[in-house]
Amino acid sequence: MGERDHSDLPAVTIALDTAQQAEVKAGDMVSVTLPNGIHTPGRVTSVGTVATTNSSTGATTIPVLVALKHIAVARHLSSAPVTVSIATGRVRNALVVPVTALLAQPAGAGGTGGGYAVEVAGAGGHHLVPVSVGMIDNATGLVQVTSSRLAVGQRVVVPAL
Repeated sequence: MGERDHSDLPAVTIALDTAQQAEVKAGDMVSVTLPNGIHTPGRVTSVGTVATTNSSTGATTIPVLVALKHIAVARHLSSAPVTVSIATGRVRNALVVPVTALLAQPAGAGGTGGGYAVEVAGAGGHHLVPVSVGMIDNATGLVQVTSSRLAVGQRVVVPAL
């Protein structure tokens, strides 16, 4: 038996910024959002090695190919824009806040201080709590924070939109 021609199977091609090339590898699981809003899993099948530069935007990218796990959800599409989310790290049981809750702090005398804080609201009023920033989830707008003065369930202030 010969190999099956897979050219008729739905696939996604990503123009990945070369700055992110080290974060993506063949075998990585991804989530693909189709134009109709359906989310479907996929797997990176190849990461290109030859970069190209878009003459109008100046962006340098490499091609990344993604195979969809459930091909039937995209069988009706011949070409369509999709959104691909790739997890490049994972933290379990993380304390997270919206990225917009982070407040940059000025450096103090002698180069001390700086970093980030969150404004905590509570019965005693509002106060700033210094935090260390961990992983950022661009898809959800959440950031991992750690602080000995911050606990699950505390309310943090975020700007109104």
